Amino acid sequence: MRRVLTMFYLTLGAAIAQTPIDFTTLKQSFVQRVTNEQNQTLVFTGEIWLKQPNFARYDYEKPQKKIVAARGDRILILEPDLEQATRFKSEIALNIIDLWRRSYVVGDGRREAIVRNQKISIEHTDAAITKVYYADDLDNFVEIILSDPKRDEPIDDDVFAPAIPNGWDVIAQ
Repeated sequence: MRRVLTMFYLTLGAAIAQTPIDFTTLKQSFVQRVTNEQNQTLVFTGEIWLKQPNFARYDYEKPQKKIVAARGDRILILEPDLEQATRFKSEIALNIIDLWRRSYVVGDGRREAIVRNQKISIEHTDAAITKVYYADDLDNFVEIILSDPKRDEPIDDDVFAPAIPNGWDVIAQ
């Protein structure tokens, strides 16, 4: 599961930047659809916050609230419904610039990157990334639609290190 989450966060973070270094901070809405081999789809919605060089926060709103915060290779997942926090180090840091540089042009408004032997496709306009899609480790088709970018607005570093509420279970991996 950590590999799937890491792949999602790495690719989403990389895909939002219109160029490798075109923002200091970025906040953007997303809709993520995960479709399994039986053609069943689960839809997630929320917002992503990014700050150079490698801070990221994903606030899931639906179908359930969840916060995923990353500072480099350290990941914290807060799940309010479970009153649980999970901490772990990712094998792949959420390095947006590095992933963008690894991607290559495959057509007008389309790029691809290979990460951990998985192809990640990126669609974009001149102004923004609009869609990211790939097959995950479980052969699910993952599609992320991005909208409403807000660039270079101040974001405090504490946003990327949310506090774990008292009384929650803490899992360290």
